[in-house]
Amino acid sequence: MQNVTQKIHTSLAKKSFFLICLIAALCFFIPANAYAEGEESNLSVKAELPDNQLTKDAGYYDLEVKPGQTQELTLKVYNMGDKETTAKIEINPAYTGASGSFVYALDASKRDESMKIPLSDIAKTDEFISIPAKSEADVKINLTIPTEPFEGIIYGGIRVTDAEGEKEGNSKSEKEDSGFSIANKYAYTIAMRIRENEELPKSDLKVKKIVASQVVGRNAVKVNLQNPTPTIIDKVTYDAKIMKKGSSDVLHEHKVNDYRVAPNTNFDYAISWDNKPFEAGSYQLEMTAKSEVTGQTWNFKQNFTISAKEAKELNDKAVDLEKDYTKYIIYGAIGTAILLLLIIILLVTLSKKRKKKQRRKKGKGKRPANKKGKEASNGSGKQSSGAKRKPAGKSSTPSGKRKR
Repeated sequence: MQNVTQKIHTSLAKKSFFLICLIAALCFFIPANAYAEGEESNLSVKAELPDNQLTKDAGYYDLEVKPGQTQELTLKVYNMGDKETTAKIEINPAYTGASGSFVYALDASKRDESMKIPLSDIAKTDEFISIPAKSEADVKINLTIPTEPFEGIIYGGIRVTDAEGEKEGNSKSEKEDSGFSIANKYAYTIAMRIRENEELPKSDLKVKKIVASQVVGRNAVKVNLQNPTPTIIDKVTYDAKIMKKGSSDVLHEHKVNDYRVAPNTNFDYAISWDNKPFEAGSYQLEMTAKSEVTGQTWNFKQNFTISAKEAKELNDKAVDLEKDYTKYIIYGAIGTAILLLLIIILLVTLSKKRKKKQRRKKGKGKRPANKKGKEASNGSGKQSSGAKRKPAGKSSTPSGKRKR
């Protein structure tokens, strides 16, 4: 027993030693520079907040302005690298991303038709700035407010990217975080919110259109929602259901919460088709949107159609598509039932014909025997009749003898 225990301990020790060696080898081969995105960038930014800043402790611009006002803002850009670098400065309106966050990477050419004054129209700066090594530079932003009063919020961002990094093709998707976002390991954005007073118009949400589409190669229906008001709608919960038109059975559903909607923007709210193929037909959307901040609720009920052409084109391109074989099973079952019925009818018909033919054969075999029997019966009947019949004119008594 002691030997067995000793062998077990020896085996475990060997396995433990092997695992330690394996882990050490893996650690040796892992690159030392495998850090999170953003650490490789030598740039950083900081907003110098002016006196007309409403949110004093914010890391972004939140300005109260007056009609016709002009103002110069300062954005500090730091270069922590050992070489001089060039930063690219862009001023863009805020868009609503499909994930419910704000996006600042697109220029005003993509703006919603309800956006009357994009930030890039009233805020101007130099496109490029050089920053010496281990130093900083001030980016001057010239703000010119329209002379005619505007309501609500003008919202956007100042996007700073490493021009050298962009040349190397290191662009990544943008992330938003409380007004300060990292677009990639060379890009940063400082949000800017401008308003003339703190009274804001009532927010609104509308459904612009509903289309069959795809997200990352997978079938989905996109509901294009629009915020036509110059207000930010925060902490929005969406609950969307899709049914066949005239039916209450839910085919697909998608629910999210804590979404944001930028002023005067539209975005696509995607409802997954759950890797199923599109089928041509008429459908109905029932959707509810609710903002915890404003307390508003929007209810949408709208019909839409997927054409046979759209369904085929999207299904042909879709990845990981799960084919629905139900209808084929039903068609196959119906076809099999019809085939079995035809076979049964055929067998019954053939059986009846065979029986009828057999009866005819039996009938033909019996008819000659009956005829001969009749002839024999007729002959014997004649003879019997002749035997009984007496010749005419002859007496039944012998000739020459008379009865007296």
